[in-house]
Amino acid sequence: MHWIDSDGATHTLDDYKGRPVVMTMSYTACRKTCSASMLVLRQMQDILARRGRDVAFVVVSYDPSHDSPAEWRRYREARNLPANWHFLSGPEADTRRLADFLELKYWIYDEHVMHDFRIVVFDSDGTRKSDILWEQRGNLERELAGL
Repeated sequence: MHWIDSDGATHTLDDYKGRPVVMTMSYTACRKTCSASMLVLRQMQDILARRGRDVAFVVVSYDPSHDSPAEWRRYREARNLPANWHFLSGPEADTRRLADFLELKYWIYDEHVMHDFRIVVFDSDGTRKSDILWEQRGNLERELAGL
């Protein structure tokens, strides 16, 4: 699977191996779940930065037909998100495969993408270490203990 980042560069998910990865899916037009995900990701960033951990945050679009590199760049800049956050879009089939792998359910309702809240944490070897669901967001220190 190949993904395009907010700068227009092509990546595979293997590009992020060698350091822990925090991954979720989102889309730029979302006004509910994605905003909550970004808040939790910021909390995770703060916790890991205090620990001195070099972690990649990878956010993949649910809506690749609308989330172009330019849209992701505007999204990043409007929220003043750090350089270690990577925003990716890819082909619809790859998007579905990744969502299935991450166990994120999504569907289209009118013009919106309805979706789950889940953030997946991988160690530097790419092993899935933790799935953070909405009800677990209060235990981030514990969920990130192994990184």
